Amino acid sequence: MKKKKKDSGGSLDSLLDTITTVVGILIILLIVVQLGADSAVKRIVEEKKQEDSKELMELAMKQFDDQERALQKEKEQLQLKQASQNKEQQKLIQEITELEKELASKKKEIPPTLPKLQNLRQEKSKLAKDQQAVEVKVKKVKGLLAKAPKPTGQTLSKEVSLPDPKPAIAGSAPYRFLCRNGKIFPLNDVALKQMVASNLAKSGVKPNNDKEYDGKKFLSVINGNKTSTNFFSLVAREDKDKVIRFTMERKDKAGEDEDQAIKPGSQYAKILSSLSPQGNYLLYEVFPDSFGVYLAARDLANQRKFPAGWKPAHRGTDWWSYDWGYRTLGRKEYLASRPKPPTKPNTGKPAPPKKPANVLD
Repeated sequence: MKKKKKDSGGSLDSLLDTITTVVGILIILLIVVQLGADSAVKRIVEEKKQEDSKELMELAMKQFDDQERALQKEKEQLQLKQASQNKEQQKLIQEITELEKELASKKKEIPPTLPKLQNLRQEKSKLAKDQQAVEVKVKKVKGLLAKAPKPTGQTLSKEVSLPDPKPAIAGSAPYRFLCRNGKIFPLNDVALKQMVASNLAKSGVKPNNDKEYDGKKFLSVINGNKTSTNFFSLVAREDKDKVIRFTMERKDKAGEDEDQAIKPGSQYAKILSSLSPQGNYLLYEVFPDSFGVYLAARDLANQRKFPAGWKPAHRGTDWWSYDWGYRTLGRKEYLASRPKPPTKPNTGKPAPPKKPANVLD
């Protein structure tokens, strides 16, 4: 007889099959999900790229439009500028053409040859004779005017009186003015003379027993210190006769014209206020280009009762040089070496009276 098999207590194969099946399904689901996630990510990335590219394209188009508008505006400005330059060039061309025509006409007026030197000398001699004749006539007219009765009623607002020399007021001191280039320049020569003495005293330069200075040291002190006023600079020089002479050089930016000089706060008015009609008289040197400012200045001086005089000037320098008594080494020997002038025979006639040093008109 066969023996019965022992009961093993139940089989687990079904459970293992079920678990295996579930795990397999989960793996399959995981793979499917992973594949779906990758495709979703790719799709989202692609969509984002398309959106970004669209935004970039829009931004680029906007910048392009802005650049196009800026270039168009710059083009219009350049066109306007070119048009104005063309107008200016046409205007310049027209002016050049007119100047060329004017130059051609002036060339036609120029004589083909210059006059000979002999003709110029003859013309100069003739002009000199004519000038002498006019001066004689002027003196005659002045004599007639002096004898004529004074006019009554209103006279011209501005008159030019010819110089009529007469002595200055006794004990009064002169104050000088230069009228040149349409301006008036006060010259305080007394102040400049005092500056020279002061600079010499400070420098320690002294004369010898014959009152003669070392010329180089003297000029170094005076010209080195640039002695000047608001209107003039002082320049010292040593001449061949061992005399130091001083020249006044006018400052171009100084001076006052006709309108400025008559104003209440002008420098000219201030100088008149610092002077006294009893102790000072005014002297004007007038160049041909400055009669207007002289007449205005003289009118103000007349209102303040100043005695005054004037004389016309035609020289190239502003003032004649001044000799204030300074001599250099060798002056005594220079004077001794000069030949003595011949004595004049006594004719028995009285010597003519000396002209006054300072004159007014």
